[in-house]
Amino acid sequence: MPNRRARRRQVAYDAAWKQFFALSIMVEHLLHGFAGAIADLLDFATLRDVAGEWVQDGRRRRSDAVWRIDYLDGSDRSLIVMLEFQSTVDRSMARRVLRIVGMAYEKLRRNRQLDPDGRLRVLCFVIHSGGRPWTAPGVADRVGVSANGEVLSLLSQPYVALDARRGVREHRPERNFVATLFELTASSTVAEVLNVLRALGGWLSDEAGDQAEPVCAVYGEWLATCMPRLFLRSRASALVDQLTQDRTENQSMTVLAERMEREAAQWRRRVKMSRQKGRHEGRQEGRQEGMELALAHERSLLRQQAARKFGDATGDRLAQRIGDVNDTDKLAEVGAMIIECDTSASFLERI
Repeated sequence: MPNRRARRRQVAYDAAWKQFFALSIMVEHLLHGFAGAIADLLDFATLRDVAGEWVQDGRRRRSDAVWRIDYLDGSDRSLIVMLEFQSTVDRSMARRVLRIVGMAYEKLRRNRQLDPDGRLRVLCFVIHSGGRPWTAPGVADRVGVSANGEVLSLLSQPYVALDARRGVREHRPERNFVATLFELTASSTVAEVLNVLRALGGWLSDEAGDQAEPVCAVYGEWLATCMPRLFLRSRASALVDQLTQDRTENQSMTVLAERMEREAAQWRRRVKMSRQKGRHEGRQEGRQEGMELALAHERSLLRQQAARKFGDATGDRLAQRIGDVNDTDKLAEVGAMIIECDTSASFLERI
């Protein structure tokens, strides 16, 4: 059971990272902040999402995120940007990357989607968010670029590793959404998180433009999923809902930070009062009542999230299906499905 629970948490965790980099503006900030000179040669107006499922000899592999972008010079060249998210160190990552690149080449060749010169240009980032340093072999120290803008990549160094918990303070691009996410990953207290969010609030609207609302939403979902010890999912998600529903031009992440601070303080007080009440009324009875209330609230929140993404009809159908579900692991899995699924039909099929 502990392994199954940890696996489900990992699925939700990976899904939160994927959702963050499902926004084109996040990939743009990744390249500007961490890809070196190659970013200046790319036409970001052409940045588009690419299906990252590869099949070869009956084997199926799926990249966490794949984007494609053209060069600015009109040469008809393009760059494939692959992203892999890791919370643990995978010593075989270099071999995995090379295998995926080979499968990608074969698929695009069959579909006649290679560059006109028959080449596939790939830049792979492995984003590591685990507690231990990334020590797997095959890491390129930086993104090398030739005189004509070609990405330099040796077979022994097929990817660039970005350690979200380390290094960002030494190399911190200014006004960069990905660098800010790395700072949040490295934070260990509510106060540190709030400081990062307040700083983000000072420039989010200027950088995000008309994408400010989805940017706020993915930050809130990421906090709720990846930092549950600091922010309960119900609290972070509800705050993001408030922020995106009544957001005006002058509101930003600062509002979210202030609300999170208040909610965190209120939650700590409630936990303290609940513990005191539990001691007086009996540990078992207090636990049972608290668990029932928490489960009811989680089911209600899942219904709201499904309705917001897929419509009220889907939210109502979900509520009927999980109305008597009291397994927290299953409810967590439903939350991961809401993030992973793109359509109401695929979501209801999985449920």
